Amino acid sequence: MTSTTQLVLAGGGHSHALLLHRWAMHPRHRPEGLITLVNRSSTSLYSGMVPGLIARLYSRDQVAIDLRRLAADAGVAFVEAEIQGLDLTGQTLQLEGRLPLPFTQLSLDLGAISRPIAPDQSLTAACWVPIKPLEPALTFLDSQDANTSETFHVLGSGLAGVEVALALKQRWPKRSIHLLARQGRLDPNLVKALQVADVRIMHQPAGAPAAIALETSSAGLICSGSRAPSWLASSGLPCCTQSGRVRTNNQLQVIEHPTIFASGDCAVIDTDPRPPSGVWAVRAAVPLARNLEAACHNKPL
Repeated sequence: MTSTTQLVLAGGGHSHALLLHRWAMHPRHRPEGLITLVNRSSTSLYSGMVPGLIARLYSRDQVAIDLRRLAADAGVAFVEAEIQGLDLTGQTLQLEGRLPLPFTQLSLDLGAISRPIAPDQSLTAACWVPIKPLEPALTFLDSQDANTSETFHVLGSGLAGVEVALALKQRWPKRSIHLLARQGRLDPNLVKALQVADVRIMHQPAGAPAAIALETSSAGLICSGSRAPSWLASSGLPCCTQSGRVRTNNQLQVIEHPTIFASGDCAVIDTDPRPPSGVWAVRAAVPLARNLEAACHNKPL
């Protein structure tokens, strides 16, 4: 790795957190030269403990990964900034309120955001908040702690919606919690668990726009699926049409872009597509680390 090579880690997701931990514990694995981690905040929440955080089984400090400290321990520079775009020609990462950050090698581990469900964004702005990014959603829940007399809604037919609804019932045992789910989408065992927990299930007709459910509800969380950050689709990288996730090969290299790697919820392996889940980001950490180390030394992946 030459002195002019710059490796940028974009996003503080689980793959990058474990990558930093590897380099902190085993400095010999860390590639030489300048390495920079960029993330919107100095901490990242461990997704596996977020339902417990919502239910107040854990405190925020117990769930937060200290990225700034991890980076320092690994000999990696840390930049706290919102990523806004990617200039492939100029090989720079575009940051809000900062100069573009140049790179020769780039790794994307950006997580995901909630999928938009209503064409009228003002509809969700007043009383509905997407579950991702997590930090604003958690702040919203804190603001709702005093409104125990009002019904709270969760929109979603997947495991995330069920998990959040059950966690909220533990957080607010006396508050009415309604789960807005598609007809026929919930497993019977999950339906039973929700009924035992006194979470009311409100079915949406198949094919009905999700926005219809929002119009009749007062406040709630949107847990109806996720997609990669929107700027990725306009970056010029190959992305899936529906989810916006970056397409990679089985070495986690972005298709047709050998100097760029991607993992976690913002990416998908072309030959082995799987739904976004924190467990895949965790499992990708070691092969990502090994391949980044090899790429920085011009060795086979």
